[in-house]
Amino acid sequence: MTRPGRGRLALAAAVVLVPLLGYPSAVLVGGAPRFPTRAECARPAGASGPVDVVFGRFDTPDAADALRDRALAVGFVGTKTLADGCGRYKVVLTGVPSIEVGREIQAEAAPVQLAPRLEQAAS
Repeated sequence: MTRPGRGRLALAAAVVLVPLLGYPSAVLVGGAPRFPTRAECARPAGASGPVDVVFGRFDTPDAADALRDRALAVGFVGTKTLADGCGRYKVVLTGVPSIEVGREIQAEAAPVQLAPRLEQAAS
């Protein structure tokens, strides 16, 4: 049985040590990873293009599902609960072709005590 040479031992040490020390160093030099804030997850709708009609955001899927069920019960067909990418759940009607149609949906929601916001459509 032969012993590994120094070259192989140095290579093995480099394979382990470079990522172990390199990643934290790169993070410190480049700054800590940045995650979006909750406010950044709700992007207001622009002047044109498709929009999402967001009825609300919640910390739990059960709370979101309750509002989704209410929206469906009063006729907002296609409303669903989705994760918003920031650790919350949103009740949303997607596929709204324009801000004008979104405003019509807002007007229809007001008499049934729903107050959705228009946001940029998720890509």
